[in-house]
Amino acid sequence: MLKTLKAETSYRKLFLAGIINGIGDRFSQVALLALILQMTGSGLSVGITMALRMIPFLLFSPLSSSISSKFERRKVLITTDLSRAVIALSFLWINGPGDMWIVYTASFLLASGEAIYSPTRKSSIPAIVSPQALKEVNAWEQVLIGFVLVIGALSGGVVSYFLGAKAAFGINIVSFILAGWILSTMPTLEAYSKTEQHRNENSEKYGDLWPVIASSSFLLMLMVFEMVIPLINGIENVLLSVYAVDTFGKADLGVGLFYSALGLGLIISPLFSKLIKARFLLFSFLCLIGEGLFLMTISQTSLFGLAALLFCMTAIFSGIGNTLLDTVAMDTIPAKWHGLYFGLSATISNTIIGFSMLFTGVALEWFNPRLVGLFGGLMYIIAGTIFIVWALKFSLQKEKVKLKEKTI
Repeated sequence: MLKTLKAETSYRKLFLAGIINGIGDRFSQVALLALILQMTGSGLSVGITMALRMIPFLLFSPLSSSISSKFERRKVLITTDLSRAVIALSFLWINGPGDMWIVYTASFLLASGEAIYSPTRKSSIPAIVSPQALKEVNAWEQVLIGFVLVIGALSGGVVSYFLGAKAAFGINIVSFILAGWILSTMPTLEAYSKTEQHRNENSEKYGDLWPVIASSSFLLMLMVFEMVIPLINGIENVLLSVYAVDTFGKADLGVGLFYSALGLGLIISPLFSKLIKARFLLFSFLCLIGEGLFLMTISQTSLFGLAALLFCMTAIFSGIGNTLLDTVAMDTIPAKWHGLYFGLSATISNTIIGFSMLFTGVALEWFNPRLVGLFGGLMYIIAGTIFIVWALKFSLQKEKVKLKEKTI
């Protein structure tokens, strides 16, 4: 993996920019979630805030492919970073429950930038990385998220706990600016010249992709995955903060420790994903069952340290599964559809996870968090079992040939 990162110069800068703005954003998120719970004491407020961070993906992710075609991916990423730095300034004016409108508005606007940034960045990876390095690079993507969680969440929790939330918000602003500068040093994020890009632009339309998805049971399975799993992810995301603050009474520091446990698991996950040489789909879905078992166990433990360890184990399985599934998608789906596919998958998954977090917040007004967590773990196990049975019918090499034929 280190050799891959050294050889893939363009990806190395993309990776560094992602770590920096990710850590800053995590500083802000940890501080904000803890601040909301301290100001309102409401799981519903957390659910609304996290839902508002996801809903913009429904509005803007479908546009990411056309926007990056017209303005180039590098320029799109730089612009969204700098725009989010300006928006993040508004968090400095939050002083009490009466300022929740600032929380909701700024969260929505920041997520709007992320809705364009995330699929544009992801579609850049197969464009600038050699096919042989895709699996290692996707493993680095899980490490990136891990570093963001360990450094950003833990440090964010510590900074917020000792220096106050506004210090964490200030770090977030600086991180967006620094990440934008790093991206500005890159020559391009395109796989081909602008002349070729404009020539292919007319064929990159969702109207052309939908019939292909409808006629391919393999792509249908991937789309169903993007619909089902975020429903469960939303439950887990909301519960993490509620467990830390309310169930275990650890405030900002507890949120940071739980997120850093997730990050550590993601950093460790490539040690295991590198051992898997075949049957990527099967192992990816087996990991869902592992996540479910750990989430169910977390819901029953009364020990904060054990819960943190189990969150770490959950993240290991999640990192392995994400690495393998992203590699399958990037390698099997023709490059022509990468921008559209990742924009569409981001739209579907993030919109659904947004609604899931909102409904989880509502559910927490009526049900005990441990019961909600038990339900979420059970859903992971059921979904993993169904997808394993579904995946057994596919040969990835044959699906790759079929999809390539549809581009002709």
